[in-house]
Amino acid sequence: MEQLAAKAAGAVNRSGRMNIAIAGGGLRATSVLRLLSDVENLSIVAVYDSNRAAPAVRLAEELGIFTTTEISELAQISGLDLVLDMSEEPTVQRALDRQRPSGMEVIGGCGAELVWDLLVAKKRSEEQEKIFVELQVAYDKIRSHERRLQASKEALEKANEELESRLAEIFFTHEFFKALTSYSSVDDVASLIVDGANGILGAEISCVYLFEQQTWTLRLRACQGRPEETFRPVVGVSETILGAAFRDGFTQQSDVPQGSGLAGWVVDPDEIRSQAALPLRSGESIIGVLVIASATFRDLTPAERDRLQVIGNQSSLALQNALLHEELERLSVTDRLTELYNHGYFQQRLEEELGRAARFGHSLALIMLDLDDFKLFNDRFGHPKGDKVLQAISSIITQNLREIDVAARYGGEEFIIVLPETDVEGARAVAERIRASMQEYPFIVGEGLDPVTQTVSLGVAAYPVHGLNAARLVESADNAMYQAKRCGKNRVMIAE
Repeated sequence: MEQLAAKAAGAVNRSGRMNIAIAGGGLRATSVLRLLSDVENLSIVAVYDSNRAAPAVRLAEELGIFTTTEISELAQISGLDLVLDMSEEPTVQRALDRQRPSGMEVIGGCGAELVWDLLVAKKRSEEQEKIFVELQVAYDKIRSHERRLQASKEALEKANEELESRLAEIFFTHEFFKALTSYSSVDDVASLIVDGANGILGAEISCVYLFEQQTWTLRLRACQGRPEETFRPVVGVSETILGAAFRDGFTQQSDVPQGSGLAGWVVDPDEIRSQAALPLRSGESIIGVLVIASATFRDLTPAERDRLQVIGNQSSLALQNALLHEELERLSVTDRLTELYNHGYFQQRLEEELGRAARFGHSLALIMLDLDDFKLFNDRFGHPKGDKVLQAISSIITQNLREIDVAARYGGEEFIIVLPETDVEGARAVAERIRASMQEYPFIVGEGLDPVTQTVSLGVAAYPVHGLNAARLVESADNAMYQAKRCGKNRVMIAE
């Protein structure tokens, strides 16, 4: 408006007149047009309204003033100093601001009303100087009003940003909960939980540890924010903040002191400055712990704690379902008595491992083993004792294998083992360890009776030496096993 006042003064000094256009054709615009028509040193050069029949447009035509229904034509009028926007239409204001040339000013809304008041005062007074003084006052009022509008706009924008942030959080949370119900794998669910903790809570580090009842430990299942080797893979349920949450429920440490034992779930505990942990429950049972942490100070607000609790509740349900699904899958491929894989799953894994060995040029070995004279053992001591023998041999087999190896009950008292990336000599060594362990294992067969032992015969075959497909490889290992029995039993034979 300072520029407007200066331009107005300059226009009057040069030519003695100021050229004005009116945007809007309503009754207010009509009144303004009548007032300005009688003011000296002001020329109404144009009137705009989209409606050709608007009152101000009809009055302008009677007064011989140029009229238009195209807003863009105002910006093309030569020598136009000022446009009064009396339309009260935001689209008109924006169009004027966008199209006006550098020498033209636009006043709308409250500013237009104030200018109207001043022009009425001008009509009542012929003092030109007073007009410009009052214009300056009007400008100050407009500026004050603009400042208030700006403050209101900033407050509105801030509120809008907060609303958008909250809506984004709600959307992310909704998608997170929806995704939880679509995953059946424990690893997938655990990975999604840490994604949710980082996305919804803005956590820097998050991990899910699952409870293993047999060892009474918590095992890392998913992590985010740091490489997996940053965290201890197994933590006792009585250790660190994980154990505190397992025992006491939600636990928070906003400012972790150096050397704190509660941060011992991280390989380098001094890296953790703040941490919080929440047990993941299924009914009364705890199935794991969700822990979030940061390398900087952070104190969770009550709202953040509530959101963490909601994440924990929903995640616990999804984890429990995934664990049940995993257990059902395990049972479907597992022999109930020995807890080794069953025959069907063995065939599937053998085909997979043979395909991998063929692609990468690796070796692969099979061990087929059978309990010696097992029928005599059952006839003498009974089938329940025989079941104990089958369980013992399965335990011995498991103890002598790597994680990548696959052991299965082939049928009756026969067992078969797949050894990926293993040659004949490597398989022979494994078979000898199993044979020796079985030979020395004492079986309690009855009260007052001395313990007895049970031997096994084993056959070894390797890909590609003894067969290029699954059927041929199994046949070779089986033939080698029967050769071991023919040669006296309790021995390992290599396929011919």
